[in-house]
Amino acid sequence: MKVNRIEVKPLKSEYSDLEHPTITIDGVRLDLILHKLYPTKNLLGLIPTLINWIDDQKEKKFVINRYNTKEKEVSLPVLMCPDDCDLWCTVIIAKVTTSNGNIMWDKIGIDRSSREELLSGYDCIGSKVEWLDLIPQFVFDEDEYRTEINKILLN
Repeated sequence: MKVNRIEVKPLKSEYSDLEHPTITIDGVRLDLILHKLYPTKNLLGLIPTLINWIDDQKEKKFVINRYNTKEKEVSLPVLMCPDDCDLWCTVIIAKVTTSNGNIMWDKIGIDRSSREELLSGYDCIGSKVEWLDLIPQFVFDEDEYRTEINKILLN
């Protein structure tokens, strides 16, 4: 099984002139990976779900809880729109599983929760996903993954 390298680096993105923590996989920005395979889906320039950039306290708490879950499987919001920096616009979900010292992003897709569902709470995020089947599974060393992801959570 190929293990991918995940890094969170301070980089500028398509729509942000400020450097911010950016998820890279094997040296390539995650939004670029998605854009290359789905150029018509407007995924270029999406940014990580940066805790310090999300204003709403309930949204922050939701994202932190999903990142810190002890569950073996979780639908994790990993990217969001840089315009609003919230969970109401485009949100990219990774279906994350943990096994034998590895973290796997089994599938990646676009959250399709409706406005009505979001008004009832954020737990609906990840329950309706348009999976992007051309995106391969990514496998990460659990220790490296947690170290890198903490750069988003603790930023």
